[in-house]
Amino acid sequence: MYDFNMCISTDIHFGRDAEKETGRLMAKYADSVLILYGSERIYRDGLGGKLEKYLEKESCSVCRLGGVKPNADSAKIDEAVDMVRRRNINGILAVGGGSVIDTAKAVAVSACSEAPAVEIFRGIAEPGLCLPVGVVLTNAATGSEANPTAVIADQVNGEKLLFSDQRMRPKFAILDPALTLSVPAATTAAGGFDIFSHAFERYFDLTRDSLLLDQMTEGVMRTVANVLPRTIQDPGNYQFRAELMLAATVAHSDMIGPGGDFACHSVSHVMTEVFGIDHGAALAMIIPAWCEVMRDLHPERFDQFFRNVFGADTFGEGMEKLREFVRSIGLSETMGNKQNITPEELADMTVGEGKFAGAGYAALTREQAVKIYGRMLAEDKEQTA
Repeated sequence: MYDFNMCISTDIHFGRDAEKETGRLMAKYADSVLILYGSERIYRDGLGGKLEKYLEKESCSVCRLGGVKPNADSAKIDEAVDMVRRRNINGILAVGGGSVIDTAKAVAVSACSEAPAVEIFRGIAEPGLCLPVGVVLTNAATGSEANPTAVIADQVNGEKLLFSDQRMRPKFAILDPALTLSVPAATTAAGGFDIFSHAFERYFDLTRDSLLLDQMTEGVMRTVANVLPRTIQDPGNYQFRAELMLAATVAHSDMIGPGGDFACHSVSHVMTEVFGIDHGAALAMIIPAWCEVMRDLHPERFDQFFRNVFGADTFGEGMEKLREFVRSIGLSETMGNKQNITPEELADMTVGEGKFAGAGYAALTREQAVKIYGRMLAEDKEQTA
């Protein structure tokens, strides 16, 4: 068993109509609140208006800012920081999924600093205080609602920047599965595979060395592999949505133990930067390729993974069941390459000078990264053969 520090301080309210608690919870930390969100659907469907009423009932003044896009960009963060400062806002309510929550975290830490968010995320500037962040989750995926980490994109060059600080961990998270019933199939699939990947990355951190954590992590992966395809087929099923929402929070908030290899996530960030594809969809291509390339280093771990998660007796059978899982939710293992960028160039962006990927299982080498990218771009090779 490894040594670790763990802090899970977010106050989680799970279940139907849990959002009615928003005003009471937010009023503990702030009396002037910015509601940050993505699509105007939040207001068209009535959720935004309800949340404003809950906040105002608790004597919180409210302003709002929409338009947060996937892969939260620094320009929107800077816009929100300016609004927070001009209006003396002292709390942020993120209403949405991972990109909205990550944007809220970046705004919260940047608003209390003279440095822009990109400088804090790059480690150029030290963070100071952080405004309190609350969350009303509308898409289960990243686990950002209960962890201290955010990923943003530098608008100048599109580079993905990751930063973690306990002060950014949301004070509370509202998890009402009913709020996710209308999430489209493609978004559900990508988000669901992201959930699976967070457990997968922890599972393949061999330094954790714990039977209990293994079994807990296997349980999360089995649940997602079982429920996600059924959710795609029956999107209005509250029970399925509830399972995915809880799995998302559990998988990436240290509830199944800290740590993780996260080489696949490093590759995914490059894929998102270069090709603009969804993070979860990228991971659905990366993880099968990573398994094939990395298996020989610790084959016994893969045997355990495929046996306990997919009920497979051999590596080949396990890989087929993993691929079938990806296909069953409408995602792909390969993609086109209109940019004509080579696997070698992508590998250099991932593990080039000053960069590394992976640790708990094995540090990814350039040669391994080239093989992984080559498998994902195989679709073009087949078309041109």
